[in-house]
Amino acid sequence: MKIGTAAMARVLPVAVATHMLVAACAASPIKGEIRDDGITLATDHAGSSVRFDLHNVGTTPCDLVVGLTSLPVAALPVKDGHVVIDESGAPGTVRPITTYESAPTFTLGRVEAGAVFQSEVALEGTPKTEDRVILCNGVGDYQHGRYAVLRFDR
Repeated sequence: MKIGTAAMARVLPVAVATHMLVAACAASPIKGEIRDDGITLATDHAGSSVRFDLHNVGTTPCDLVVGLTSLPVAALPVKDGHVVIDESGAPGTVRPITTYESAPTFTLGRVEAGAVFQSEVALEGTPKTEDRVILCNGVGDYQHGRYAVLRFDR
């Protein structure tokens, strides 16, 4: 069966639009390094869906957490050497992302020295005021600078 020129003219824009939508929704690849004194990311912003590829080049493991906060990254709440992760969403807190449920620590995984962490993290929509904070949440890790901010493309 042949498709006429008029029908093809209607089908082609729909196919192109569908391809563009799929490409726009794809997870942004975020490469970075976890060091003993910080986390570096190849970019400081991305869409709501990201694919992390983080290499622990340090000598200590990292209990990796991704949270959302409107606080300055250097002023997160700490208790007993850990950043406090709070599900309430109250002002002045770091709340866990909604793509995983591992209360009370909300750790995505333990990244041993020399290992690579790879995972996709997707959020429904983009928060209006919050940014993602990626951090190692072992005792004293935050105080040693093992964190980074990944702002949303808004």
